[in-house]
Amino acid sequence: MKVTRSGACGNSPKNAFVEDFAVDLARGADLSGKLDTGASAPDWPWPEAVAVTIQAAISHGKVGAAEGYVEVDGKRLGFVVTLRFTNTKAQCVAEARLYSDA
Repeated sequence: MKVTRSGACGNSPKNAFVEDFAVDLARGADLSGKLDTGASAPDWPWPEAVAVTIQAAISHGKVGAAEGYVEVDGKRLGFVVTLRFTNTKAQCVAEARLYSDA
């Protein structure tokens, strides 16, 4: 799968964490090291995606979100991954959700 990152997270480790989480979710990577005990990641509904693009990743306090689109079967589908962290350092995810326009 081709991954295109926003390129805007260089000065913010928290924003980079949010973007990395979204990319890892799309790739089907093991997220257990980023999730709090008892937390789970949403299922990625497009395992056949050929590309994912992260357009923006933001964070503030104990929340963060990554917004982008995925290319599947010649279609471009938008998505947002929202994260609620266990603390303001954004080192561990207490809750993750995925929203899409599919």
